[in-house]
Amino acid sequence: MGISDKWPFKRARAEPEPIPTGRITSTGSGFYKSSTLSPYRSRTSDVLETLRTISDEVEALDFLRRTTPDISMALWNFVRLANQGHEMKFNDLNGKRMESVEKQWREFASRVNQVSNAGLDGLIDVLHYSAYMRCAQGLEVEVNADRTDIVDVYPVIPQTIMWELEKRNGREVWIPYQQQMAKKVSLEPGKANFFWVPTDPDIDDPRGNLVMSSVLQSIDFQMQIMQDLQAVLHRQGWPRNDISIDLERMVNSMPPSVRNGTEGKRQEWLMNRFNEIRNAMDSLNPDSDYLHFDDITINMNQGANAARSLDVRAIDELVSIQVLNGAKQMGILTNRVGGLGQTESWGSITFKIFTDGILSIQRGSKRLMEEVARLWLRVHGVQAIPIFTHNVVNWENEEQKTTVKLMKQQFWAISQLMGWVDADTATKEATGMDNAVGEPVEGARVSLGKGGDSRDATDEQLPGELRQGESKRSRSRLGVV
Repeated sequence: MGISDKWPFKRARAEPEPIPTGRITSTGSGFYKSSTLSPYRSRTSDVLETLRTISDEVEALDFLRRTTPDISMALWNFVRLANQGHEMKFNDLNGKRMESVEKQWREFASRVNQVSNAGLDGLIDVLHYSAYMRCAQGLEVEVNADRTDIVDVYPVIPQTIMWELEKRNGREVWIPYQQQMAKKVSLEPGKANFFWVPTDPDIDDPRGNLVMSSVLQSIDFQMQIMQDLQAVLHRQGWPRNDISIDLERMVNSMPPSVRNGTEGKRQEWLMNRFNEIRNAMDSLNPDSDYLHFDDITINMNQGANAARSLDVRAIDELVSIQVLNGAKQMGILTNRVGGLGQTESWGSITFKIFTDGILSIQRGSKRLMEEVARLWLRVHGVQAIPIFTHNVVNWENEEQKTTVKLMKQQFWAISQLMGWVDADTATKEATGMDNAVGEPVEGARVSLGKGGDSRDATDEQLPGELRQGESKRSRSRLGVV
């Protein structure tokens, strides 16, 4: 008996559950499910009014991503950046790559997700959308009846999954269920090949959180502000003239029969004269000149032609910040930049922050793809370790990456010069090669700083250790940089 057999914390390996066959989950329930899909999409006339009639947060977000530019752009940015391609590797138990298995996987990946021709890449896009807009990523794997292959992989709408706390093997665990018409179907292991990754879940809560829910209030406010601004701009945005009528002159011009008549008769005459002037002004063409008697004054510097009292840009910036924060977006990604946001360096930093957020969601889809791969290996009777890797989002340009690489090489070259590390260590850290392949070039120049200044190795301003002639050891290191 070995030492490992006596180890008190050794746990017996659990027997694998039998692989369920067929499909257990449904495409949806209630208003999620439809047996007919029309190619036509209806258009909503009053987006704000329709939004306020939707009580469910998820359905409200789904409505907004189809109707509002900010949410549509947020989802577009996230889904497209989160899927830059991927690589699936299979290693045997000794760590050796199994290329023949990878070839079979590529064939499987091309036919999966049969609802479209997008294959596994399209399925990953759906999972990322679900994590971002529906609080979790869930899927079911359908295995054929004789357990020799996988028929397809189906994403599951998170809002169709209910959770109940039940006891299994003496432990309380959350069990997923789906209500299908008149029956409740269990999706626990052994009954369905169901896999689930929630988005930012609360403690002891498998449902996940809707990361976009905070944008609903901001979008509601934004659309209300837009409607109010429309009315204000219609009122103040068009130039108008202040036209005054000299009432005294108008009364003096009345015919004697009207002026000496009743008050009602005088009022009627004045209103007729007022309407004549108004109709004449309304009928003017945009390029017509003003022609009038001296009892009418047209002031071009008052009314709506004076300075505006409303700063539309300030209001837009106030609302935009709230919308961007709720949508988890950066201003540079949604065409909202100003000040520091216009610089390349600041743009690279904000883009890096955004891509770091994407990585957290990619980890969820990575786990799901590896679960699918493990089940695929099992039904094919292959022992291997699947390793799924998302391609890195390229947030740096080539110049930045080259500059960083050069600075790293300079750092390790100086470290070797100063005797801090040996040549092999510096070579491995700077280039990735295992060992140095030669000696430094004699008489090269040593870089002194960021500005590109350099001096001969014999320059008296260099530290003694770096000057040529100080020692044979130092001469062998000069010229590395």
